[in-house]
Amino acid sequence: MIYYLDKAEWPTIPVPHDCVINSVSLSDNFLILDFQQGISIHDFIQHIRPNSKSLTIKIHLIDTFDIYQMKIQKFPKFKRLYAEIDFDKLVSLVKRKRVEYLYHYVAYQSLIVNLYYNANIILDLRTDYIEYIWKV
Repeated sequence: MIYYLDKAEWPTIPVPHDCVINSVSLSDNFLILDFQQGISIHDFIQHIRPNSKSLTIKIHLIDTFDIYQMKIQKFPKFKRLYAEIDFDKLVSLVKRKRVEYLYHYVAYQSLIVNLYYNANIILDLRTDYIEYIWKV
């Protein structure tokens, strides 16, 4: 299923809430998120695709994108700050940790994705379409 973000009306894109990401990669202007096997155990997936075993999201990039990770500053006061990280750091986090897809915000040619593993990770993407590939 393809969702276009450069049209007059924005689509309602399903959110694979709490689903674990197995890998993140870049290929030919696409950011590719591959999810774990057995994705249908999550209640959200059971409502829209009960027979799906996994999911791949391909986000077509029209510009560079930014990645931010939340850091907690303990002294002098507890503050939550977002520091920019590079793509290689995100790839290593996904390989080593249990990074989950929480939610996303949709706007005209823009998608903001919130991931979580031990702290929030924000992907600020400029995109014109997103493709969901459901694996049965």
